[in-house]
Formats: sequence, structure tokens, C-alpha cells
Amino acid sequence: MVEVFDPSPNDAEDLENTKLSTHGKDLPDELGPGFAARRKNAKDKTIAFVYGWTPDYKRLLTVNIIEHAPGRDSLADATEFFRQLKPLLLDKPK
Repeated sequence: MVEVFDPSPNDAEDLENTKLSTHGKDLPDELGPGFAARRKNAKDKTIAFVYGWTPDYKRLLTVNIIEHAPGRDSLADATEFFRQLKPLLLDKPK
């Protein structure tokens, strides 16, 4: 699932708290600001996700992988989807 929030429902503190609670890892400098992590959903399934935002926190792009393909690294896949979508969906000028 890919979502773009404009405006973002999360401020800097919300995003930092989510990163801490999910043990998120910062995205590489060329992709940031943002982080990648895993969490459990209500059905106890692991979801790999990436949250990335504009430096002013006004726009947020999220990528969630809920169904994992055997033999794939879902967190790496979510990060790669984010890498490809960021210039189109997050960095797009208004």
C-alpha cells in the first residue's frame, strides 16, 4: 500500500515517536528524511514499512508491504519502492 499525505497527519514528534517505538532505521541520506521499520498489525502479521517526508514535515509518503513474498526481504523491497516513488510523489512541486 502506498499513500501520500498532503498535509501530513504527523508532526516531527509523532514521526520520531513512531521511529522509536518500531525501532526504525534512518533511510540513506539521499532518500531521507525518513525511516524503515517493521510492525505487527491487528492479525499479528508483520508489516514492513517506510515513512518519508519533506524537510518541512508538510508532506508524507508511506510504503507498506503487508503480504510478504517467499525469499524476499520485504523491508528492502519497501525501501526500493520508496526510492522509485519519492521523486514522483513526494518531491513533486506543487
